[in-house]
Amino acid sequence: MTPVRVLVIDDHPVYRRGMASLLEASGYLVVGEGASAAEAVELAQRLTPDVVLMDLGLPDASGIDATGRITGTDPKVRVVVVTMHDDEGSVRRALAAGAAGYVVKDAPPAELIAAIEAARQGAVVLGSGVASRAGGALPEPTVDPWALTPRERDIAGLVERGLTNGQIALRLGLSGKTVSNNVSTILTKCDAADRVELAGILRAARD
Repeated sequence: MTPVRVLVIDDHPVYRRGMASLLEASGYLVVGEGASAAEAVELAQRLTPDVVLMDLGLPDASGIDATGRITGTDPKVRVVVVTMHDDEGSVRRALAAGAAGYVVKDAPPAELIAAIEAARQGAVVLGSGVASRAGGALPEPTVDPWALTPRERDIAGLVERGLTNGQIALRLGLSGKTVSNNVSTILTKCDAADRVELAGILRAARD
């Protein structure tokens, strides 16, 4: 089985190396490490990891900004935030930017591994302590109610952003027929009559 490719972004070298060592010992392939938002974006584009572990407190920009740029460029990349910031605002902004998980740095290693695995399977997961530290206001996100596959979620997200089938095909490296077939399936699963209605349904589900 091909190992999951992980990029680790954190401006503290000791913590970053420790996290990379944990991942390597757990069977993951750490394809790169970075210490800034600019490095995160550049390395994600160049190394095409499956998952990016993203700190928020980076020296040049917020990890939330980097998350949005990474997921906006390649929706297949899953970003799991690993940070000391556990307030509700940070969590909501990270999820809105496209993060697929949010774990605090003092979480047990098993929780980090579980978040990576859940993100790879298309779920959105909050660490056990995040919601409670934010005052219990955040629900535990679950897999979407339409049971879309990871590919369908990627395509649905691009449809929501207004991309045509041709543009989606180029962005994801798929054939036009594959995209067309997936869009038809997504419309059926979401009970949407057309792309405009689908976009509205997806936005409403996040609100």
